[in-house]
Amino acid sequence: MTDGAFLPTGNPSSGFWAASLRHGYDAHRVWAAATAALFNTFELKPIEARDFLDSQAGKQLADDLAFIEGGPVTAEAIETLMRARLEHLGWRRWYAEAITAVRIRRRR
Repeated sequence: MTDGAFLPTGNPSSGFWAASLRHGYDAHRVWAAATAALFNTFELKPIEARDFLDSQAGKQLADDLAFIEGGPVTAEAIETLMRARLEHLGWRRWYAEAITAVRIRRRR
């Protein structure tokens, strides 16, 4: 990912952005890191990553970042958490369903 390749939130009052603020994260920094992790892990397009983060799935991802020791300060830390979650069938299914929903909404 190149700097600036990510899209800003379309809805700062909900989803990942709002949950990040609620958890006390630097929302700009964590948004950029999460977007990069989504690009690297799932090969999402910028608009898909933005839509994922703005959705309920984004809120759940932000809530899950609390499990990162030292906090979610880098894309690598977030990507490591996501890849660890993908080893469990329930999480793998959750990510697949959330990404499918984002892609279906984009096609409409």
